[in-house]
Amino acid sequence: MKIIKTYKFRLKPSQEHISMLKQHGGNSRFVWNKLLEYSNNYYKNNNKFPTQSQLQKYIICLKKEFEFIKISHSQPIQINALKLSRTIFKAFKKETINARNKKIAIAKVEKNEELRNKKIQKAMSFGFPKFKSKNKNNDNLFYPQGVKLGHSRIFFPKLGWINYIKHRTILGKQLFSTIVQDGNDYYVSITCELKQKDKKKVDINNANSVIGIDVGLKSFAVLSDNTVIENPRALKKNLKKLKKESKSLSNKEYNEETKVSSKNRIKQISKLQKIHRKVRNIRKDFLHKLSHHIITKYDVVILENLDIKEMQGKNGKVINRNISDVSWYEFGRMLEYKSVWNSKHFLKIDQYFPSTQLCNKCGNKMKISIEDRIYSCPNCKTVLDRDYNAALNIRNEGIRILKNIKDIKNTKDTVATTGIKALWTNCNSGWAEAGKSCG
Repeated sequence: MKIIKTYKFRLKPSQEHISMLKQHGGNSRFVWNKLLEYSNNYYKNNNKFPTQSQLQKYIICLKKEFEFIKISHSQPIQINALKLSRTIFKAFKKETINARNKKIAIAKVEKNEELRNKKIQKAMSFGFPKFKSKNKNNDNLFYPQGVKLGHSRIFFPKLGWINYIKHRTILGKQLFSTIVQDGNDYYVSITCELKQKDKKKVDINNANSVIGIDVGLKSFAVLSDNTVIENPRALKKNLKKLKKESKSLSNKEYNEETKVSSKNRIKQISKLQKIHRKVRNIRKDFLHKLSHHIITKYDVVILENLDIKEMQGKNGKVINRNISDVSWYEFGRMLEYKSVWNSKHFLKIDQYFPSTQLCNKCGNKMKISIEDRIYSCPNCKTVLDRDYNAALNIRNEGIRILKNIKDIKNTKDTVATTGIKALWTNCNSGWAEAGKSCG
């Protein structure tokens, strides 16, 4: 079985490299904005969007008009045509259209007319590509080939050798690499293809090999073996600092007409970005360590599928913020792909399964409020923690589902590498066709 694995490392560029990265990132952003402008004008005149081939032809014209684009390597520039065409295609998918209509319906409820018009306009643009701003510091450069790996440095075309912190061994066949900017820091993601052994058969009746997980806010997770994982509350612990620095940022000078920030405001943005990065890194570190521990310890992991957006719509601002802070979706995503990496089994049960309301002993169903932390069954007199009871129910439901499946395997065990390989093949073929004419 072949799997796709991405390794992320922090780059240590010199001042000269930083200037070059900013130049190349700015060129890529400039080409994206020009392509989007061309695409919008094309739609107004022809009532349809241009194809990827037409966008690539336009890039050739841009290179003739703006000589500075030639400073950058061609691959990170021409990939913008593929990304833009895919984004436009995705904007007309059924799921995106439904989400856009929901946002428009919510915006129309606003009583203030001026604010309502702004919300409707914003909702109508949901899913469509947007212009990129240089103030957001989130440039990225895509390299499908030409990247060389050294012991402690990495080579990029037209950038040269850049030092990086190699904290782990890179395994497998290298497919492509991406340089990503995060504030003042730069990272490289190296995507590789490697072989993985098939999943071993497991005894689902063995209590030590199967685990059910109930996630929550008070405790991050309670396992069916009665292990309680405390909530790190990364955002809550740094909320005062964020409020203080955000307030300081709002007092710094910013020209609305020219959209130019003062030097002090630019420094303050870096301070705020650093705190947000710290919160994000604390959360990611916790999730990676926990998911790795669970996947390596247990053979079958069962988790409840949650509709997080629906949950956030029913609660207040503080609870919504806490739900976002725990990152349940990211935790489930990590468990899913790490189960593939480690040849383990992962299962998500239905989100409407009443894990909190059922008794794990007799199956009696009763309503229980959010305030009740103890589950007391009136039928069999079982009394235990509500989260522990829910974890046991999730495990039992998962085992019931697995027993009905003759060959236990994850639906996403086999990762389709053809889609990733086609990313550059598709772009390269379109580019060859575009080179025939400038249009």
